[in-house]
Amino acid sequence: MLLTTIIIVAIVLVGCLMMSSVQISNINRAAVAMFCGVSAWVVYLLHGSDFLALMGYPDYNLIGEEKDFIAQHVIVKYWGEACQVILFLIATNTIVEIMNNNGVFDSLTRWLRTRSSRKFLWALSLLTFIVSANVDNLTTVVLMMSIMGQVVASHRQRVVYACVIFISAILGGSFTVIGDMTSLMLWVHGVVTPSAFAMGLIPAVLTSLVVFNLLVSRLLVGSVEVSSILGRYDGDDSWLRPWQKVLLLILGIVGLWSIPTFHSMTKLPPFLGALCLLALIWLVESLYNFKRSGNMLFIQHKYIRNTEFIGMRIILYFLGVSLAVGALVECGALSYVGEQLTTHIHNVYAYGTIIGVISSLIDNIPFVMVGLNLFEQDAVNGTTEFVQNGAYWQLLSYCSALGGSMLFVGTLAGHAVAEVERISLAWYLRHMSWRVLLAWMAGMGVFYLTHM
Repeated sequence: MLLTTIIIVAIVLVGCLMMSSVQISNINRAAVAMFCGVSAWVVYLLHGSDFLALMGYPDYNLIGEEKDFIAQHVIVKYWGEACQVILFLIATNTIVEIMNNNGVFDSLTRWLRTRSSRKFLWALSLLTFIVSANVDNLTTVVLMMSIMGQVVASHRQRVVYACVIFISAILGGSFTVIGDMTSLMLWVHGVVTPSAFAMGLIPAVLTSLVVFNLLVSRLLVGSVEVSSILGRYDGDDSWLRPWQKVLLLILGIVGLWSIPTFHSMTKLPPFLGALCLLALIWLVESLYNFKRSGNMLFIQHKYIRNTEFIGMRIILYFLGVSLAVGALVECGALSYVGEQLTTHIHNVYAYGTIIGVISSLIDNIPFVMVGLNLFEQDAVNGTTEFVQNGAYWQLLSYCSALGGSMLFVGTLAGHAVAEVERISLAWYLRHMSWRVLLAWMAGMGVFYLTHM
């Protein structure tokens, strides 16, 4: 059984290394994640009965055969939680596409046009931060990169502003349960509640945002090189009137922030609230565009390219990672690591720092899943750091977000930014990594002071 556990751990580690080198190898990370996830469970079956006994399933033989029990009662936990996150993201991303395809965000290109490079930085950063708090950060990055690209002509300035969008989106998504896949996982897992999670992280997140923007502003000298031609978006690609666009925007924002209330009142999974909101917005949009086919909106608008980033590849990647981490949990590897950390370190700030550093080298999604399963809620010597809304769960989201941003290979949003603006790893290391690190440490200091 020990050899089988070692093989499972080796499969997952090799897969993580392959996924982290995707910029060099050009290997599809979704394919790697799926292969590793399935392979780990196939190896798990070699000693399935031993692992079931180890993890406290003593009555599995009363329900059915060993393999049937694993398929119906063990593995289902992991793809079930993954599907909740995926369905939530599908719903929210479709909501953003509906609003964008109806011109709801078109006026932002005019609002952001300013000659002051530093004013533009702060306006772009704050807008990205707010949007990302309501929608996952990858969708926010794709949307804001499109808007910024219509305003800024200089490639040198676009690269800097793209990094500002990236970090602002990461920070905006890290302090709300609907702002990122990682924080959404914490909510679905039941270790945080929306209000307490946001209140616990907002001081640290805002500190990091301010520190990073102040450091990056030193790279910007002079005026923004604004595009000379700005397309007439208002009214050109949408039949909606201004008040109808405002109504869609308000309905979307209020609806997204109402999802936690829906979950609290009904106890139904959060993705059902997101699907209900999507249905409502789709109905309103259909009434506004009664004479025009809704599918034409998606065909005519270039934002349909967002599906290349938020599409089947990311869904399959997330499923593969969930299966791989689930195999680590069920073979006892993560519980052993958790026990060793509790014995030899037992410091949540050290845990957060370790996870953040590893996330920068590989990917923050699998290591948030690992961190989520290292310790049981309120099960580590009765300490308050591991209760619901404890410091550990908040640090897990914050550190994986900023730690994963020290190298853009650590987040899916970072990959998107690097590909769109062709940012090299060497340039990012020289100009951005140390700024992200200082912003992260400043936020960690504020977090410590607010949780003493």
